[in-house]
Amino acid sequence: MTASAFSFRGCANSAGCEMTAAERLDPADRILDAAQRLVLQSGARRLSLTQVAKLAGVARPTLYRYFVSKDELIDALGKREYRRFNTAMSAALSGRSGVERLEAAIDLVVTFLQVQPPRHLVDLEPGFVNEQMARVLPMVTAAFVAVLDGSVYSDGLPAAAAPRDLAGALARTALSHYIFPDSDPAAARRHIRAAAGLPGGGHRRA
Repeated sequence: MTASAFSFRGCANSAGCEMTAAERLDPADRILDAAQRLVLQSGARRLSLTQVAKLAGVARPTLYRYFVSKDELIDALGKREYRRFNTAMSAALSGRSGVERLEAAIDLVVTFLQVQPPRHLVDLEPGFVNEQMARVLPMVTAAFVAVLDGSVYSDGLPAAAAPRDLAGALARTALSHYIFPDSDPAAARRHIRAAAGLPGGGHRRA
């Protein structure tokens, strides 16, 4: 399977995923949402195209017009979430400069971690999750590189490392909190901020 099936829609379970009016009218989006819900429930290996079609409210021939195989469907899920992550990051950074851009990026990545599939999926399909995390890592790293390359330390905070090295450290710190979650839900933000050389662990400045 290719790309990432992780969700950045603000839903951590099947009950929390709600479609917009436009998506309800789009069979492809309905199919993707149905597939996402089923993956969250029982993993990717057990994903059935028949179940996907039924949950999406489409006939199997309709599903096959959009996605000819399960692998292609999973790949499309990953590409959609990649687009949504980038859109959300662009919105979070809009109108911000300097260190505020880095703080905003960290907050966005923490939110991204919070809406990932339930932790039981790691135990259910460790190989699949490892494969997906390997694809999420460069996505998050690239987002941090773009922020750090924008001279975020212009207001006096000294750079701890070259932008690409620091971005890699921040991304790996972030993803470690999905694999090894802390009992303190605020720990991820504090640890990523600490790796970036930022004080405290609170929210970014308004």
